[in-house]
Amino acid sequence: MALESYTFGPYKKDSREVFYSTNLSYALVNLHPIVPGHVLIIPRREVKRFADLTVDETSDLWITAQKIGIRLESYHKATSLTFGIQDGPQAGQTVPHVHIHIFPRKDDALDEKEKKLKKKLDLEKERKDRSLEEMTREAEEYRKLFL
Repeated sequence: MALESYTFGPYKKDSREVFYSTNLSYALVNLHPIVPGHVLIIPRREVKRFADLTVDETSDLWITAQKIGIRLESYHKATSLTFGIQDGPQAGQTVPHVHIHIFPRKDDALDEKEKKLKKKLDLEKERKDRSLEEMTREAEEYRKLFL
C-alpha cells in the first residue's frame, strides 16, 4: 500500500491504521474500540455534518460501510452489525468530521455487558488509547480481507 495522507478532523492518521480505501472514503481501525472489530468509515473530504456530504460521497460512504461490515461480521464470527453516526456535538460527535462506526455484534450477553459497563464507568475516561503497533497489526489483518 502506498503511503497516503489521511486526516480525521484535526488529526493526521498514520496510513498503517487504514485498511481499506476508495477515491472518496477510507476505513480506519479505532483508537478506542468498544467491541472487537469496531472500525470507522470516513469520507476523505473533511465534512463536519452528514447533510454536507455530496450524493457521491454519501453513496460511497455507505457502500464502503456495507462492504466492510460484511467482511468484519464474518471475520469476527458475529451475527449482526450496528452502524452508527453521531451527527453534531449534541449527538455525541467528538471529532468534527462525518464518520460511520461499525460494531460487529455476537449476542445479547454482549449488549447486557455493555449496558452494565456504561452504568459503572465513564467510557471516555476509562477506555485506554491503543498503541500504533497494536492498531497497525489489526489493520494488517483487516487488509487481508480485501485482497
